[in-house]
Amino acid sequence: MLPIIYRGHDEAGFFAFGLGLGPHPSPLSVLPGNQRTAQVRYACLIVVKDYVRMSAQSRNAGVWHYSGIEPEILGDVRAGRAVLVFDLSNEGPPYDAGIFHVLFDWIERNALPAGRCIWLSQNRMTAGAARADVGRRAELIQFEHYDYFVKRIAWKFSPSGDRRLWSPDPSSYLKVMLEATSKDKLLLCLNATPRIARVLCVAALLHHQLLDRSLVSFGGMSYVKRGATVPEILNFLDTHPSLEHLRPWVLKVAQISALRVDDFPEQGNALVERIDPRAYERTFFSLVTESDFTVPDIARVTEKTVKAFCMGHPTLIIGNTHSVDIMKEFGFKDWCDVVNRNAESIASPATRFESVFTEVCRQTRAIHRDPQGWLDAVRDVSVHNHDYAVSGRFLAHYAETVDQPLLTRLTSIIAA
Repeated sequence: MLPIIYRGHDEAGFFAFGLGLGPHPSPLSVLPGNQRTAQVRYACLIVVKDYVRMSAQSRNAGVWHYSGIEPEILGDVRAGRAVLVFDLSNEGPPYDAGIFHVLFDWIERNALPAGRCIWLSQNRMTAGAARADVGRRAELIQFEHYDYFVKRIAWKFSPSGDRRLWSPDPSSYLKVMLEATSKDKLLLCLNATPRIARVLCVAALLHHQLLDRSLVSFGGMSYVKRGATVPEILNFLDTHPSLEHLRPWVLKVAQISALRVDDFPEQGNALVERIDPRAYERTFFSLVTESDFTVPDIARVTEKTVKAFCMGHPTLIIGNTHSVDIMKEFGFKDWCDVVNRNAESIASPATRFESVFTEVCRQTRAIHRDPQGWLDAVRDVSVHNHDYAVSGRFLAHYAETVDQPLLTRLTSIIAA
């Protein structure tokens, strides 16, 4: 057991919760009263949740800030009895030089030994970006990655999770999902909060006359993420002329009503575990619009891609480069014998987007020619991926390749 205390929130945070998702008890143990003791080595989890909490402005607004950590805890870090773990495992933002420069200054000002502050986020590129920015000064922080929502989905699909909420009989689901007569639409495209890739995706489906032949959710433009307003998207087209043909369709998307695939009342993170198997049974493949698309220094996938793979649904991804490589690292197989993955290595987001839609159109033509033959061609990988998830092997793989090595590193740092 690794003793912990936590600060910045009334709960221990996403990392602590994620480690507890599995058939075995959590490897973490909160010290009595959530208070340090000079007799026990421990990790102090600082629950970040978003970059805003790292800024000095948050402190001025009354939000708990890491600079308010007790001097006794900092003394334990200096004495080698503790480590500080900044937990942002619920998100994967790009490296922010302003935030990290202040954090590096704070570490140096408090004489904390190099490597005894650990940064956890989903983004696997943060360490490289820090080194490119500040060189060896980046060694003040031990950068690690942890995918809270991926772990949560691995648990959800496993026998340890409440799989009955969506699939009481996985074998019956696979039989229907791989049968052409169950299909009334070509593809499934589930979109949460509008972002640039999602607006462009709906516009492209309109352009290619595929929207009415697809199951698409889209919340409309009444609530969008920064960077996804209509003027901002049109500006993106100005700087990426290869997508100029989507301009009239973006304007049309701005006027359409919300599109719904299911009747789930939840919103935001509450939708993470909600799965409607009928949507997968009715369609041939998924077109996943990921959270990241235009930022080059982010390497992660979210539960959106993971759910499609777990459902055994052949998946095309509008997101980061090398997303499929990450899924294969998680132990899944790819439909590469059927699906062309050229887009996976294309750096330009506009060119990558075009490549994905070229493949979408190619797949829809192949399905039109021989729907059951297409399903038979993807069958082996689909069955493997679904079985891999529902058997609990995905959960076990994540625990063995991410949880345990990370815990071992934390324990060794504390003991060093």
